[in-house]
Amino acid sequence: MSGDRLFLLKPGFEDPAQPGRFFVCPHCNAIEGLLASFPGLATQVEVHRLPFLRPRDGIVEVLGEQHQSLPVLVFDQNHPVPEDVDVANGWRFIDSSERILHYLANRYTFPYVHY
Repeated sequence: MSGDRLFLLKPGFEDPAQPGRFFVCPHCNAIEGLLASFPGLATQVEVHRLPFLRPRDGIVEVLGEQHQSLPVLVFDQNHPVPEDVDVANGWRFIDSSERILHYLANRYTFPYVHY
């Protein structure tokens, strides 16, 4: 495994503000679709699916409480990373689904998203 860690909202979550309904995050779901379509490639990235309710302990432990919005890709510290990334608690990361999808295509040979 690469050491890159991908944090997504667990699909099918409930929002207490809208009881009785289940949701997916549209930004996370685009990445989930790619992972599901190419399961062999998906094994190269460590994927964490976190609950909707905060605090989202898995990501808080890495980036801190101020960085709980998902999706987030936290880079392996031993590999080169793209320019213009954010840094928190010494970890480099990106939190844009478009940038995450582009990075997965560049680094792990996932197909590129065609816009």
